[in-house]
Amino acid sequence: MKMNHHTVQRILLGCLSGGLAVSLSAQTDMEPYIDDDVYILSPFEVSAGETMGYVATTSLAGTRIKTELRDVGYAISVVTAEFMKDTGATDNESLLIYTANTEVGGVLGNFSGASIGSMANESANFARPSTNTRVRGLAAADNTRDFFVTEIPWDSYVIDRVDLQRGPNAILFGQGSAGGVINTRTKQAMLLKNQGELTLRLDEYGIIRSSVDLNQVLIEDELAVRFAGV
Repeated sequence: MKMNHHTVQRILLGCLSGGLAVSLSAQTDMEPYIDDDVYILSPFEVSAGETMGYVATTSLAGTRIKTELRDVGYAISVVTAEFMKDTGATDNESLLIYTANTEVGGVLGNFSGASIGSMANESANFARPSTNTRVRGLAAADNTRDFFVTEIPWDSYVIDRVDLQRGPNAILFGQGSAGGVINTRTKQAMLLKNQGELTLRLDEYGIIRSSVDLNQVLIEDELAVRFAGV
């Protein structure tokens, strides 16, 4: 079969144009997907979802900004909600017997905490039992809730986690206890899903304790409410 010069040129041009079309189509398919939504995570918030079991990796306690615990120069112990649930801890007196360098006074603790005169007087401890504690053998730590100093004792039914800072923290909190700071983080409403929990606890002394925790999303990704009671 004989082909003249013009026929060969047409065949070559057809092949080149076909190859070019395939290349452009492949390049179009490989264009990266661009997501216009921007998600900004607050540097002033630590989510309970970041904890795994007894382990928490971040805290606001060291610098008031969300920071990895390995990068904080303070002695900080983070107690998660799961740890409190497994140990039955509900307040300072029942939690600090499990944490490092902390002591609890009174019958359930390891020192009296009473004022010693002609006779031991522990009447003040009955009025404020949450302060009958010692950190690093010095004094009771200051109590804060969401990093605001408070005299109100905390209870685990409304608490997500406890950040225990051992030692003076005047650089962050001003003049305070040499023992440190015990900060509790209250449970926050969650926009992700509806959920609820009802618990009932009994013990050998006849104590009955029940609590409820309900989270309800009202407007998706915008508004949610949370109720906790004991």
